Amino acid sequence: MATGSPDLAQASGYGVPCWWRQMLKLSLPIALRQRRTGFYLLLGLLASLLVFGAYRYWHRAPHYKGVSRLQVDLRQPEMLLVTRNLSALPKDIAAAPLLAGLVDEQLVFHYEEDEARLSIEGSLRRLAYEHKLGIEDRFLSTLLAGPAEIGFWRSGKGRPEHVVVRLERGVLARLTEALARIALDDRQLKQAGKFSVGGDEVTLYTLDYGGGRTLAFAGRGDNWVFLSDPALALDIEGKLTADAEVVLGDLLRGSQPWQAKLPASTTAQHSFVVGQRALTMGYEHFLPTLAGLRFDHEGGRWQASLRLQPTKPPVTHDMVAIWRAVPLGAAFCSALPVDWQAAAAPLVTLLGSNPAIPPTLAALDPIAAVCWYANSRLAAPLFIARTTGAMPPDAGQLLAQLAEKSWSASAAPAAGNDGESQVHVATVASRHGIRPPDGGARAFEPALAQHAGLILFSPDRRQVDAALAVAARRAAALGDEAGLRGPGWLVLDPPLLARLIRSEVQEVLPADEESFFRDVARNRLWPRLEAWAREQPAVVAIPGAVGADGFVALDIRPLQESPR
Repeated sequence: MATGSPDLAQASGYGVPCWWRQMLKLSLPIALRQRRTGFYLLLGLLASLLVFGAYRYWHRAPHYKGVSRLQVDLRQPEMLLVTRNLSALPKDIAAAPLLAGLVDEQLVFHYEEDEARLSIEGSLRRLAYEHKLGIEDRFLSTLLAGPAEIGFWRSGKGRPEHVVVRLERGVLARLTEALARIALDDRQLKQAGKFSVGGDEVTLYTLDYGGGRTLAFAGRGDNWVFLSDPALALDIEGKLTADAEVVLGDLLRGSQPWQAKLPASTTAQHSFVVGQRALTMGYEHFLPTLAGLRFDHEGGRWQASLRLQPTKPPVTHDMVAIWRAVPLGAAFCSALPVDWQAAAAPLVTLLGSNPAIPPTLAALDPIAAVCWYANSRLAAPLFIARTTGAMPPDAGQLLAQLAEKSWSASAAPAAGNDGESQVHVATVASRHGIRPPDGGARAFEPALAQHAGLILFSPDRRQVDAALAVAARRAAALGDEAGLRGPGWLVLDPPLLARLIRSEVQEVLPADEESFFRDVARNRLWPRLEAWAREQPAVVAIPGAVGADGFVALDIRPLQESPR
C-alpha cells in the first residue's frame, strides 16, 4: 500500500516503496535524466574548485610567526615620540617657525574635538557612572598631561595609524583592582589575556569605544601601556604574541625597548624620530645611507638632525659641485651620499654581465642629488650624478642599453643639440602620468642623459632638458645661490613646494565625485598653503657636528644668505 500521494512521495523521498521509485525513474524522459547527470557533474566540478581554492587560500594566508595579527612587529617601530609633557606638544608644534602659516593653534587643537577622543571620553564617563569609579570629567586630559613614549607603525594605507603608548601616571595605579572587577560583566571592557612581568601577573584589557573601534591597555604600578588596536599584540587565535609580551613587559618595567633602534634625545622636551623605512617611504634599498630624521624641542626652539649610515670609506667629497649641476627653482632638493656599488647587482640582473658596469660605478662621485619641481609631479623628480674624473669610454653604450632595456627608449636630440649630450627618451602611458598641455592622454616621458661628467634621469624629460641647459651654461644653477657655497644638504623653497603640493592634491582628488573633499581643500588647505608661502623664505640645511648617537644637527639658514 502506498504511503502517500505520488506528488508528495516524489517531493519528500521518504516512506516510498522501492518499486514506486523504480517506476518514477523509468517514467522520466531520457533527456531529463541526461540533463540531471550533467547538472550533478557541474555541481561536482564546482565543489572541487571550491575545495581547491580553499586549500590554496589557506596555504597562502599569512601565518603569524612571532608578530601580530596585523603583521606589525612591536620591536621595530617606524617612528618614535618621547616627550616630557604630551599635552604641551600641540602648542610647541604650532610655535615652530618653519611651520608658521601652515600650522597654527586652531589646526592643532582641532584634535581636542576629534571623534575618537570624544568617544573614548564618553566610554570612560559611562564606566565611571555605572561602576562608581572615581574618574573626573577631565580624566583623559589629566592622563595626557605628563611624560609619554609613543611608537608609531604605518598601516597598509601608508598612514601612521598603529600606535603603542607608554604613560607613567599615579592616577592610573588605583584603578587596577576596579578594572579587574568591571571587566567581568561590562559590555565594553573585556579581558584579552594575561602575561607575566617581573613575577607579577598583568592583564591585557580591551575597550570597545564605538564605531567598531577598540583599544587595548595594560598596567603595572604607575606604568601603563595603550594600544590603538588589540590586533597589534594578539595573534590569529587571540593569544598574546611573544614579541608583544617582551615589548609590553619592557614598557611596563619602565625601560625603553625602542631607544637603541630610534635614538631619541634624552634632554629635549619633545623628541620625534623618523626611522629609515618611514623616511624613505619603503624605498630604503635605494637610499641605504639615509638612516633617520629627528626633531628635538629644547630651550624653546626646534632642532632638526639627520642620521646617516656610516660609509666605507667615509664620504669627504665637496657638495658644492653637485649643486652647480642642479637647475634653479627646485621646490625641494637633497644632496646626500649614495652607495653606487649597491647598484651593481641589479644592473647585472637587468643587463647581464657587462664589463662597463664596474668602472662606470667606480667613477661616480658618492654625492648625488634628487630634486622636485613645482611644474612637474611628485612621482617625477630629477636625479643627478657626476663623475670624479673622466667618464669611462663604454659608459655611453652602457646607458643606452640601460634605457632600451628599461623603457624601450630610443636616442633623441638634446635640447640645444650641443653635440656633447647623449639623451635616451621614451613615452610610457600611465593614468598617473603628466597631463599634457593639449589635454591628451597622460604619460610619463622618462629621459636618461649623459653630458660630459654628468648622468641625469627623470620620468619627466623637461627636468632633464633643464639640467642639460645648466650644464651647457644656458641657464642658472641652484648652486649659484649664496647659501649653497658651503656644504648644504637640503634645500626647501616653501612657495614652490606649496605650489607642488596644491597641484598634486588637485591631481589625486576625483574630478566629478566626492565634492566634499574638494571643498575642504579649497576652503581649508589652499589658504594655509598660501599663508605658508607668503611667510616662509627658501632655506638650506647646513650640516653641523656629528653627535654621539650618530645624528648630525642641521642648521636651517636662508638660501640667499652666505654660509658663515
